[in-house]
Amino acid sequence: MSDTGPFSGVRVIELASALAAPGAGAVLADQGADVIKIEPPGAGDILRYMGTSKHGVSGLFQHYNRGKRSLALNLKHPEGMDILRRLISGADVLLHNFRPGVAERLGMGYAAMKVIRPELIYVSVTGFGHEGPYAQKAAWDNVVQAFAGVAHSQPNAETGEPTQYYQIFADKLTALNAAQAIGAALFARERGRGGQELRLAMIDAVAAFLWPDTSGGAAFLDPDGVREGQSLAKGNRLVRFSDGWAQIAPTDDASFMATCRILGEDVAGDPRFASFRARNENFDEVRALFGRLYARAREMPVDAVLARLEAADVPCAKALRVEELPSHPQFQANGLFTVTDHPRAGPILGPRTPVRFSATPDVQGLKAPELGEHSDVILTELGWETPVATLREQGVIA
Repeated sequence: MSDTGPFSGVRVIELASALAAPGAGAVLADQGADVIKIEPPGAGDILRYMGTSKHGVSGLFQHYNRGKRSLALNLKHPEGMDILRRLISGADVLLHNFRPGVAERLGMGYAAMKVIRPELIYVSVTGFGHEGPYAQKAAWDNVVQAFAGVAHSQPNAETGEPTQYYQIFADKLTALNAAQAIGAALFARERGRGGQELRLAMIDAVAAFLWPDTSGGAAFLDPDGVREGQSLAKGNRLVRFSDGWAQIAPTDDASFMATCRILGEDVAGDPRFASFRARNENFDEVRALFGRLYARAREMPVDAVLARLEAADVPCAKALRVEELPSHPQFQANGLFTVTDHPRAGPILGPRTPVRFSATPDVQGLKAPELGEHSDVILTELGWETPVATLREQGVIA
């Protein structure tokens, strides 16, 4: 919670676990919102026990719950629901990722919550959607990737087999969509449009992200006259050098000619490669040309070649390992990475929100809460009548 971030003064109640919805909450917390994470007593969010950890602290949980406050609340207890309703009465956003129908059965669907807080921005994130034949299907990131087209959009170059990202691609993409939508809804409310319900399906977030450059001819409902052209991404592959890997993207005429020349084949004057349009019409020849260039690159040192490419203003970059990023001068200049001092795990390195706000700066070095760490103080802020010790004895909080 911050008094400087763009969402300073905004209170978010997060009833979410795992990654997609909590990822949105983390962005809001970075930008100043007071995000109260409600977790079930005992186990808490499943993400606390996933991924690499140190002294029982999950790195995944730290990164996706930084800056939040934790209230361990038993929503199956009547007084637990009463506490939630009072929290909602003073909240700006309610964010959850229950399957369709669960929130309504618990008495916390949008219809019930907007009675308590008409100005509430109510956000529900699902895997497959709120309606339809797959609405009740369980959804994890890899399942969503497969269903929403990721695997078949990037087949293995040698075998043609569909492949998936070795990361939580769908969850992170959904989190960013949710955070943006919440900001838009809060902006609309400030303009007098009132509260509203936001629904977001993970498969929709992924499919919408993939479609513009992977749909190909499927975007044209009348197939007559459709012709495949040079792709901006498909078929692009890393170039292997004698001592490393790099990516080169010579899209304009000058950078294309420079790349060919530097990698050992001068094609100036060849009409097949003279312009972007010509290369688009002769992409089979372009593919063969780059096959020869890539073969030559295997005998060349990566840094020396990149220096020549950069001098010719060719878009290119060395392929870095993730662990190399924080020490690279460019990331250091950008100030992306920050250190959080965690009482159990020690210093934890992680990225801050990538956007820089000149007048409302984000918050750095935020740690994720222990389970129920803020239960007492949140109930005190609410002015809850039942003593905290009694609530804990009755299993309402932890």
